[in-house]
Amino acid sequence: MYKRLFAGLMLMAMGWTPTWATTVKTFVFEEMCETAQTIVYVKCLTRENAVFADREGIFTQTRFRVMEVVKGQADSEMVLTLPGGKWEGRRMQVPGMPQFVAGQETVLFLSKRDGFGSPWPVGLGQGCYAVQMGEGGNRQVVLRHVPLPPGVRSKPAQAQTSHMELGDFLTAVREVLNLNEREEPSEQ
Repeated sequence: MYKRLFAGLMLMAMGWTPTWATTVKTFVFEEMCETAQTIVYVKCLTRENAVFADREGIFTQTRFRVMEVVKGQADSEMVLTLPGGKWEGRRMQVPGMPQFVAGQETVLFLSKRDGFGSPWPVGLGQGCYAVQMGEGGNRQVVLRHVPLPPGVRSKPAQAQTSHMELGDFLTAVREVLNLNEREEPSEQ
């Protein structure tokens, strides 16, 4: 018993910080398109850690420029406030929570706003599709560890990454959304 107590005290003394447990539903691409309140193509402008008087924990506030709205409504800039980050020598990490870097472009599938006014990526990292410049200077969506759009026949192995042209990816999202609108029974 004393060994456990001693081990716990040692972890606290060494700066151990809490990690939130997460259980995340796995989404298929079509379901993610439908579930998302807002789908936007964005560029990360800034990322700052924060603490708030009205909630526990450390948060990261990430500000994005909205480059294209695919579903829903969005202003020209948006801020996501998500749990996790570093503050005054402490660190809080939430497994599966996406991390953004200034300058990075991403297609985000976002939930409705939480009780504090911030949307979250649907399925955490599942709702974030990184965009990179391809060899020819064209933008490509990176497909790894995320639900794949129609037309992509197989999921890449963990060690491999495949790409899809950004325009084709956004078209695939719009096709799923249009298909779902047509399949819903009309109210007459």
